[in-house]
Amino acid sequence: MAAERHQGRKALLNWRPAATPSRVWAVTAIGLVVMLAFFVAIGRDFYRSTLELTDQQARNVATLVEQEIARDIELYHLSVQAVLDGIADPEVMAEPPRLRQITLFDRSTTAQGIGALVVLDADGSIVLDSLSSPVRPGNFADREYFRMHRDAGYDIGLYISKPFQARLQGNIWSISLSRRITRPDGSFGGIVSGTVKLDYIRQRFANVHLGANSVITLLRDDGIVLARNLGGEDLTGRSLGTAPLFLYIRNRISGTFRATAQTDGVSRFYAFTRVGSLPLIVTVGLSEAEVFAAWWDKITMLSVVYLLMAVSILALVGLFTSELRRRETAELAQAALARQDNLTGLANRRGFSEAFDSEWQRAARERGPLSLVMIDIDHFKRFNDSLGHLEGDRVLASVAAAVRRAAQRPADLAARYGGEELAVLLPDTDAKGARRIAEMILMNVRRLDEPHPLSDYGIVTVSVGVATTLALSNVEQSSLITLADAALYVAKQSGRNQVRESNVSAADFNRQPMRIGA
Repeated sequence: MAAERHQGRKALLNWRPAATPSRVWAVTAIGLVVMLAFFVAIGRDFYRSTLELTDQQARNVATLVEQEIARDIELYHLSVQAVLDGIADPEVMAEPPRLRQITLFDRSTTAQGIGALVVLDADGSIVLDSLSSPVRPGNFADREYFRMHRDAGYDIGLYISKPFQARLQGNIWSISLSRRITRPDGSFGGIVSGTVKLDYIRQRFANVHLGANSVITLLRDDGIVLARNLGGEDLTGRSLGTAPLFLYIRNRISGTFRATAQTDGVSRFYAFTRVGSLPLIVTVGLSEAEVFAAWWDKITMLSVVYLLMAVSILALVGLFTSELRRRETAELAQAALARQDNLTGLANRRGFSEAFDSEWQRAARERGPLSLVMIDIDHFKRFNDSLGHLEGDRVLASVAAAVRRAAQRPADLAARYGGEELAVLLPDTDAKGARRIAEMILMNVRRLDEPHPLSDYGIVTVSVGVATTLALSNVEQSSLITLADAALYVAKQSGRNQVRESNVSAADFNRQPMRIGA
């Protein structure tokens, strides 16, 4: 594969705009690009419309669920408030037990999903029970919601508890909606608590059909999960207070975003909203895979159509230009010589620049790394001045051969960058691999054992600078050369005969160029 790409790159570098076949292929390429742009525009428009529809769908579902939860909580609160008002009414409390129970807990019969309504005294013991007369024995002073009212010292209003397993109802996951009972003297007199079954809330979520990996979650505003419709790991009662997704929505009323959930690793489009004035948040997450399923189907169809058309066009153009290309062979061979340095046999500056452009574009497409090694012969001017330019040319050719032996992959390009400075372009090579090549170059030159009377080392040595980057949209192509040059400068300033790597990414350099050499 690398050899094929190398041959393709050579052909590209040798392309001559004046040649008739090239003109044909250029027109063909433009036509294919225009056609591709048309198909891409269709795909992009469908993509944007998919995002817009998904955003609106998530918002609508979040609003719908929020309204239902708010309505349910209001009904539950009315039931609790009715009991609170009733026990404050002497006439109601003077009624016979059976009639009193009916009066106090009448509203609870209209609230779906509500479990028991109980009145707890200041010690946490049941004194009134919507489901039993006489009351069932039990003490709930250990419950979080009871302690919140008792320890507050004042009426905190409606309190929505953390999830718990209701002891009076077979350990069913529930939450409590509770209010403080305040005695005439202002002291704590107990609470009224209504138990809400979380299965009822989950069933409400399940009735909203969003897809297999889409999720609806009800949380407290401290990040405690109350209910979730998605199967798998039970998150009931789990705190997501430190999760990035919750930290994003914690201080917002509503909104949308796109993220990957830590709980299951699924990427989703999220919409969230607070439940009225309650300390509750509803989130709706639509699975990206399911959202884009139709989009991918359309893209696949468009791709197949484009490829069929492109292959047909290329086949016809290929037949037309085959004879013309045979005539161009001699010209292409001659053009290749224009990109080669006569002394070293390496690519010259022009050949390097064209290869650099080509590999940068390919790296951008494939999102792979691209490395550059810059080499400078140490004290080469002194060498020429003392031993003569002919001897200098011989040593330069020897060093070039040593460099070429280190960069042996077909895709690697060794070039004479200028004077005694050489360069090696390393496609698909990360920083570690580039460092290894640079060290090999350094060792190969040392092994030449070429005498250098004016060098501190007594032999010909080189200084090497290495830089690696990703060809991203925010990275300028020239920054890779700048970084490699900066590393080379550091190598020279640090005593020569060594390899130095750039400690600055190309992206950071584009933002803060003054950091070079720091």
